[in-house]
Amino acid sequence: MAPVIINLVAAQSDAGKTTVIEKLLPELKARGIRVAALKGNLRHRDPDLPGKDSWRYAQAGAEVAGFTTPEGFLLHGITAHNRSDDFVATLLRDLDLVLVEGHKKSGNPKIEIVRSAINPKPLLPAGTVAIFSDLKTMDSELPLVDLNNPKAQADFIVGRFLPERGNSMMDEMNLTHFDHSGRPRMVDVSAKEQSLREAYACGEISMAAETLAMVKAGRMAKGDVLAVAQVAAIMAVKETGRLIPMAHPLGISGVEVDFKTVQTPEPKIEIGVRVKLTGQTGVEMEALTGVSLAALTIYDMCKAVDKNMVIRNIRLMEKKGGRSGHYRREQS
Repeated sequence: MAPVIINLVAAQSDAGKTTVIEKLLPELKARGIRVAALKGNLRHRDPDLPGKDSWRYAQAGAEVAGFTTPEGFLLHGITAHNRSDDFVATLLRDLDLVLVEGHKKSGNPKIEIVRSAINPKPLLPAGTVAIFSDLKTMDSELPLVDLNNPKAQADFIVGRFLPERGNSMMDEMNLTHFDHSGRPRMVDVSAKEQSLREAYACGEISMAAETLAMVKAGRMAKGDVLAVAQVAAIMAVKETGRLIPMAHPLGISGVEVDFKTVQTPEPKIEIGVRVKLTGQTGVEMEALTGVSLAALTIYDMCKAVDKNMVIRNIRLMEKKGGRSGHYRREQS
């Protein structure tokens, strides 16, 4: 099978494409991924000497390094084979991935490097599948991955282009919530750096039109349904570490709860919970738990008049921060 080819591009030079590839290579190699790294669009066939880009790629773990020219490719590799022609005959066939620096007009999938000090707005050439950036947010539907986090970058590349390799690695590795004896454990996050974390989750509870009208009019016997549900969501966020066995108790810095009543095509209340924290682990579970308890509270407040209510579609919409970077659900 031919290797996957990905071009790392930027709107202009000095965005750090070489450094990104250089730091990515050890992460990919540690996962058993065989990678070639090429310097793109070199105009002269001069050998790449120690200290130059392709030399740096080879030192960082590329099985094959080199550069492209208008006429073709020049490659070199490090091999334990006694005969170099044996190596050449097998190396390209056995590679999993080729990372090419530059060449925005290629037909391959592209990852754009966006560095705030150089090019704060993405160029987004045709075929761009993700953005690696030091910006925390960006007006784009493409996945946004931390420019300074090669592990998160490798996670994205393996998950997107080599999912079978990612699955096989998970089979070989211990699951993070189990110790070497196979017993449950809480993951140790003490070595992680503190950073701003944020998560937004949504859900909904459908009900009869008459029930929704009573909620909006404040005519439920138990009181103001949405006010009580809002308090329940905030309390649930704060107590998530006690409710989810492997979740960490967290010092939450902010919770926002929003409700939207919908009449058609189906009467329902849509629930949103946004949670913020500066810490060492994410707040996805806190946001999801807040939505769940808000929905359950609405059910409890209204069940005397409508036992057919349905809670559903509880999902994470967006997360920011941490090793995996920015995630946004493409469909609501």
